[in-house]
Amino acid sequence: MSSVIEVETKIAVSNLSEIADRLLSLGATDLGGSVQQDTYLNAPHCDYARTDEALRVRETECGTEITYKGPKTQASGLKARKEITLSVASAQDAIALLTATGFFVSAVVRKERNEYQYGGTTISLDNVEGLGTYMEIEVLTDADVSAANTKIESVKKELNISGAHIPESYLELLLAKG
Repeated sequence: MSSVIEVETKIAVSNLSEIADRLLSLGATDLGGSVQQDTYLNAPHCDYARTDEALRVRETECGTEITYKGPKTQASGLKARKEITLSVASAQDAIALLTATGFFVSAVVRKERNEYQYGGTTISLDNVEGLGTYMEIEVLTDADVSAANTKIESVKKELNISGAHIPESYLELLLAKG
């Protein structure tokens, strides 16, 4: 199990392959791609949409993990939140255990993700089913959210990425879309 603060920006982009080429030309490390299925659960004791929390079971070809995400805080326009993640053997078993204890599935988000390491950040290029294409720049930190924000803004500038920061999660964007 790990607990960290995730600081990120999400930006809608139109051409993932252009950004991937730019990253590689700048010396980014290609971490590979995956298809991810994220099953979000809501709590019987409170509505996570109202408390701005999330409980996710993520399934990829490489394995399955459960992640709790605490409420978001806005830091210099970016999003920061506490994350606790643990690996599990089976998405189906994890979902069965959680639903047996009162949690319920609220939505499923599917995406194709290609990840890169660059300038102390992890960059995800996502094609999200039902939403479109996005870029996320993320830094995980123990406590220094300000330094993480500075690093993200620096990488964004180096990559010549413009566009408004989207504070909503993919789940929130899908639910808002109806």
